[in-house]
Amino acid sequence: MKRIIVLAVALMSITSFVSAGEARHQRSDGRKDAEREHKDSVAVQPKYDGAHISFVKSKHNFGEVKRRGGDLKAKFEYVNDGSEPLVITRIATSCTCIRTDYRRRPLDAGERAVIELTYEPHKMEAGAFHKVVQVYSNSVDGMHLLTVSGNSVEREK
Repeated sequence: MKRIIVLAVALMSITSFVSAGEARHQRSDGRKDAEREHKDSVAVQPKYDGAHISFVKSKHNFGEVKRRGGDLKAKFEYVNDGSEPLVITRIATSCTCIRTDYRRRPLDAGERAVIELTYEPHKMEAGAFHKVVQVYSNSVDGMHLLTVSGNSVEREK
C-alpha cells in the first residue's frame, strides 16, 4: 500500500513538472524556443515503453585504499532510455558508511544524470568491503543494484 501511494505521488509530481516545463518553453507568440526544438529533433528513440533506467556501469572497485585516507567517491551515470519521465523515488544503502547524491527531479526520455556515492572507509574496520546500494524508481524494471568494493588497509607506520 505504501509503495502504491509513493508511486501515485511521483506520478502526480511528474505530470505537474512536465506541464510546467512545457509552459516554460513556450514563447509569448506561442512558438517553442529554438533550443527546445533542437533538443526535440536530436532526441534518442526510446527503447522501452514507460520509464526505464539504464546504468553505464553498476559496479565500482576502489582497489586497496587507506582506511584513514579520506572519503572515496564513485559516480554511476544513467540514462532514461524509456518513453516516459523517470523518477528515482529513493536510494537505500547497506550501511551508514555510504552517502548518496542524486537528481530528485524527473528525468525526461533520453536525458542522462549521475548518482554519486561517497564511501567513508574510516567508519568501518580494515579489510575487504563490498557495499550494495538499492536504487528505487518508476522504471519498468523496478529496483536496481549498484555495488562498491575494495580493500581498506591501516596506514603503514
